[in-house]
Amino acid sequence: MKIVIVGTGYVGLVTGACLAEVGTDVVCVDVNEEKIENLKKGVLPIYEPGLDRIVDRNTSKGRLQFSTNLASVIGNAEVVFIAVGTPPGEDGSADLQYVLKVAQTIGEHIKDYLVVVTKSTVPVGTAEKVKSAISKALAARNESISFDVASNPEFLKEGAAVDDFLKPDRIVIGIESDKARNLLQQLYNPFVLNGHPILFMDVPSAEMTKYAANAMLATKISFMNAITKYS
Repeated sequence: MKIVIVGTGYVGLVTGACLAEVGTDVVCVDVNEEKIENLKKGVLPIYEPGLDRIVDRNTSKGRLQFSTNLASVIGNAEVVFIAVGTPPGEDGSADLQYVLKVAQTIGEHIKDYLVVVTKSTVPVGTAEKVKSAISKALAARNESISFDVASNPEFLKEGAAVDDFLKPDRIVIGIESDKARNLLQQLYNPFVLNGHPILFMDVPSAEMTKYAANAMLATKISFMNAITKYS
């Protein structure tokens, strides 16, 4: 299976490297030319235990590649993950401009059926905006190419991201078609051999699951801090 990861930050690089580790052909794309050149040389922009060895091993075997040109690699892909940044705006809301720019580029260059997966932490309803951006770009080309948009939020802990990805306690995927489900089931099958599940649901539910998990973690931390303060 051929995969494209757009964004080589914490989530994108870990995702790409770990998918390559189980035999998937992965191209990681980023607009930052210096970052891509460094990655080609084995210089990583982040530190995560074990990640450098996985990147080196899979780069040398040709399963993991790096590029600055999404248009040139999208034609061979079956799944594209959007893992770009969503920095908070002045009002605290997620800035989706980079996510939607990637979606537009996908629509401008898609050649065949594709599953577009949002991996970035995004608000509920983002998948519909991604779908709209792709559809508008296709309409501008007078093309009618089928695609699906899915949501696959990440649950990676800093310092344990590689283990979290390779041995997840659950994988959450929001899908809108059986075709997308089957493709993503195939992609993630090597990671659920430990018996933990892939939780398939509709796309808005998957987007909400990420925020619910984050909120629950924050609640637990606040509770423990409060108990510690008065104990």
